[in-house]
Amino acid sequence: MTATTSSHRSARERAVKALVQSYDGLIRGRDVLDRMQAEGPLSVVDAALASELVSGVLRHRITLEHICARFYRGRWEGLRPAVRMILAVAAYQLCWLDRIPSHAAVNEAVKHARRHGKGAAGVVNAVLRQITECRGDVSAYSTDVDPRRWLPLDAERGRRFEQDLFPDPARRPLDYLVTATSHSMYLVERWHRRFKPAGCRQICEAGRSRPPLVLRVNTMRTSAEALTARLEAAGHRCVRVSDPDAVVLPDHPSIVDTPEFAEGLCQPQDLTSQRALLLAPPASGEFVLDFCAGVGTKSTQAAERMGNCGLVVATDVDASRLERIPENAARLGISIVQTCPSQELPATLARIGRKPDLIVVDAPCTNTGVLSRRLEARYRASHRHLQEMAALQKELLGQAAEIAGPRTRIIYATCSIEREENEEVIAEFAGRHDGWQVVKQEFVLPDVARGGGFAALLMRDSV
Repeated sequence: MTATTSSHRSARERAVKALVQSYDGLIRGRDVLDRMQAEGPLSVVDAALASELVSGVLRHRITLEHICARFYRGRWEGLRPAVRMILAVAAYQLCWLDRIPSHAAVNEAVKHARRHGKGAAGVVNAVLRQITECRGDVSAYSTDVDPRRWLPLDAERGRRFEQDLFPDPARRPLDYLVTATSHSMYLVERWHRRFKPAGCRQICEAGRSRPPLVLRVNTMRTSAEALTARLEAAGHRCVRVSDPDAVVLPDHPSIVDTPEFAEGLCQPQDLTSQRALLLAPPASGEFVLDFCAGVGTKSTQAAERMGNCGLVVATDVDASRLERIPENAARLGISIVQTCPSQELPATLARIGRKPDLIVVDAPCTNTGVLSRRLEARYRASHRHLQEMAALQKELLGQAAEIAGPRTRIIYATCSIEREENEEVIAEFAGRHDGWQVVKQEFVLPDVARGGGFAALLMRDSV
C-alpha cells in the first residue's frame, strides 16, 4: 500500500465519521472535521478531500441514499449508518467527481466496509458495482433528457443513467423534488403550498446548487470596479450584479488566500444578507448595536457604511463567536467595533450612556433560505424546530425593544423563508408593543445566485 493510497483512505474514513456524527443536522460536519484535524492532522490535500466529500454528501445526501437504496436488495434503513455513509461517500465520488478513478472509490469503500460487520463489504461492493455499470457519461443538459434517468450535477451539466432513478416529475412532482434535489418531504410540501410549483422548484434548485462566492466590497478602501479589475487580472472570473457594493465569483475560489482579502478590500457576504442593512443604513457618528452578531459580518458592514466613524457594539450569547471579530475588523481597517458577550451588555450600555440609533437583530433561524450554504439545516428541519426558532426570535425582538430609545430603528432579519419566522414574528411584535410599526420589509426567495431571506424595519410612531 502506498502512502498516498493510505492517506486518501484516511480522508475517506474521516469523511464517513464526520457524516455519521452530523447525520441529524445538529452538528456541523465542518466543525467535526476541524476537531478531527486538530487532534490528528491530515495533509493539506487529504484534508481538502475530506472536506469536499463531507460537503458534497451533505448537499446531496438524500439523493445519494436514494440512488444507493435503488440498488440495494433489502431494507435500506436496516443498514448501519456507517455503512450507509460509506456508500454515500463512494457514490458521490462515482457520480459527481471526475478526478477520482472509479476503481479507487469502489475498492477503498469495500476495504472500509470490512470493518463494519459481517457482509458489509459484500453489500457495498454489489451496490457500487451496479451504480458504476448503470451510470452514463456527463453531458450538457438538453430538453430531451428523461428526468427519471438524469442526475443534475449543476445548472448546465448532468449524468445519464441506464435505468430510472427518480420518480416521474409529471406524476409525482413532490417525490421527484425530494429525491432529485435532496430536501425533506416536510420542506418540499411546505414550499409547494406557499410558493406553488415554480417557486418550490426554484428553492429546491438553489438548495442543491453550490453557491457562488459573493464579496462585499470594502468601500473605505476600494470600489467594486477596482476590486473586479484586480481579481480578473489575477485570473478570477467575476460577475457584477445590481447590488453596487458586491462582486460575485461564480467559480467559488478560496478568497482567504488572496492578497485582496489580506489587504481588507472585501468580505464574503451573501447578496441578500448585504441588503438587510440597507433598509436603514447607519450614518457616520451613529451608535449601532448588532444584537446577534455571530462572527460580526453585519457589524463590519455597518462600520464600513459609517466610514469608521461612530460606534458599533457586537454582542452574542456565544462569546466564542465574537473572538474572530477584532482580527477581521482590523483587516478591514475598522476600529469602531467593540465586542461584548450578552451577559455583559447591560453594563456596556450603561457605560456608553446613550441609546442605540440602530439595533440589528439578525436572528437565529431555520436557515431555509440558505440551504446551499448551511448544508445541515435541511436535516434538522421540523415543525417543532420551526416553533422553537420563532419563539426565540420573538424573545430577542422583545429584548431589543427594551433597549431601544424613542428614536431607535430596529432591523429584524433572518435567512429563513418561513412565514412563522418572518411576517408573523414582526406582526406579533407590532401588536404587542405599543407605538412600534413595521415601516418596510423585504422578502427574497433563494436562487442559484443568492440566498433567500427576510428583513424588516421597525420604528416607533413618534419618529
